[in-house]
Amino acid sequence: MTNTDPNPGAGHGLSRQLANVAVLVLVLWANGAAGSGALSGESIGLIANRYRSTFLPANWVFGIWSLIYLWLVLFTAYQALPGQRRNETLARLGWGWAVNGALNIAWVVIFSFSLFGPALVVMLALLVNLIWIGERVGWGRRSLGWRDRILVAWPFGLYLAWISVAVIANTFQYLTYLEWGGWGISAEAWSAIMMIVATVLSAFMVLARGHWLFPVVFAWAFVGIAARFDDVPLIANTAYAMTGVGFGVMITGLLWRRRREADSHV
Repeated sequence: MTNTDPNPGAGHGLSRQLANVAVLVLVLWANGAAGSGALSGESIGLIANRYRSTFLPANWVFGIWSLIYLWLVLFTAYQALPGQRRNETLARLGWGWAVNGALNIAWVVIFSFSLFGPALVVMLALLVNLIWIGERVGWGRRSLGWRDRILVAWPFGLYLAWISVAVIANTFQYLTYLEWGGWGISAEAWSAIMMIVATVLSAFMVLARGHWLFPVVFAWAFVGIAARFDDVPLIANTAYAMTGVGFGVMITGLLWRRRREADSHV
């Protein structure tokens, strides 16, 4: 029996669209409940500040979540349009956002009950999921149309960049909770070291993927760390220095990639 459906796969696309909308609603609800303290009786912010590490940015830095979720709302609305059921970029993304949402909710719930070890494991899984999404969608894929770039690749690119920072911050927070001695290295020195490591990571993402959001997001976090620890010269000075280095690498790296692409077309 032959398939006479003029839009094969449209039903599957519709299921994915509806699931993505449902996931967004659940993610926003869970995060709102955790932020207000409705899940465990204490807000996530209060719990995080109870075990302050030397890699914890000022509270205002976490306002970036508003931008992340706003962009994900736009992504969800875009992918829900009838005309996007056969979108190749969204097809490559598949159920990645649904998995991401489940991990996001799991982290929020686990962290709300101060289960920091399991929460860190879930966040690492969330990081892997976002890396997978980035590779599937293709941040630097030249064939991406401007809509797919702005409403699919960039929202998840911002999300990936921030979760990369959050993994470091959550690791520091967990080690602070465990009262880890740092192998004889001071907490301030570890903070400076990890900011340098993070800057190297952002440089790699710019050079290898043209991922300009990484140095921007890292700079946002570093400035917040400097603001919280403005009385600790090693941390504050390193944060400002790595912010400058990050932006310098971003500009240089993007120009280098543009020249390389231009040369490849000669």
